[in-house]
Amino acid sequence: MKHSLYQAVNWLWEQHFPRLCLLCEQVITSASPDHLCPYCRLALPFNVRACSRCAIPLSPHATLTGNAIGHPEPATCCGQCMTKPMADNAVAPLIHRDGAAHLIHRLKFHQGEPEGRALAHILLTHIRYKYPQCLPEILVPVPMAYWPAVKRGFNQSRLLAHYLGREFNLPVKHALLKRRAGPAQRTLVRSERERMALGNFYWCGEEGVSTLRGKHVAVVDDVVTTGATARQVIKLLRAHGANRVDVWCATRTPSDGV
Repeated sequence: MKHSLYQAVNWLWEQHFPRLCLLCEQVITSASPDHLCPYCRLALPFNVRACSRCAIPLSPHATLTGNAIGHPEPATCCGQCMTKPMADNAVAPLIHRDGAAHLIHRLKFHQGEPEGRALAHILLTHIRYKYPQCLPEILVPVPMAYWPAVKRGFNQSRLLAHYLGREFNLPVKHALLKRRAGPAQRTLVRSERERMALGNFYWCGEEGVSTLRGKHVAVVDDVVTTGATARQVIKLLRAHGANRVDVWCATRTPSDGV
């Protein structure tokens, strides 16, 4: 009922006010579920070649040692994930820069609900491509600490998770984990982010281990930077019964060399 009402209001709004591209603010003349014009959509920094375990953009020259007949093959995961993978699978359709970084900034700091829907739609498209058959069974958005969530008014990861959960008909478990208070991650360097992530999350105890036992879970976040947060969340979910844990994020920060 609420979704139908929203669609009706949105239709009435568009009859009187033209829809503008979220990046160039030009009028969009055709239907656009991601709220972007064709030119801005093509200009987005898509994460074309990424690590399959942490989604960090890979160098175009990165190769494996070789296949069965001695020819080099493109690498499918980064050096760190070859020995210590972050997740079982990772999806991050955009590199965190240019237009993609602008959409994330609007979502996080200006309660940009249209930007959130645009990012979720792009993420949705890439998830459908990477999961042609078996989707995860549960979505878990990365939690925010209490006071930052109150100050901001919403959790952007939870917004993305609920959009994806509705489209895929998957349950979203936002109350499984909680986050301790701490400084904003954007104010910290990489080493400080990694140290802060240790012990930064805890199981809230509202639901038992049986909730995740043997399940395939996807952690949903807006942006993965160092991967420290995702690793800690994944570690907790595995400790409480998850059999497989993937990561879905809208954007991925590249390494210094990419």
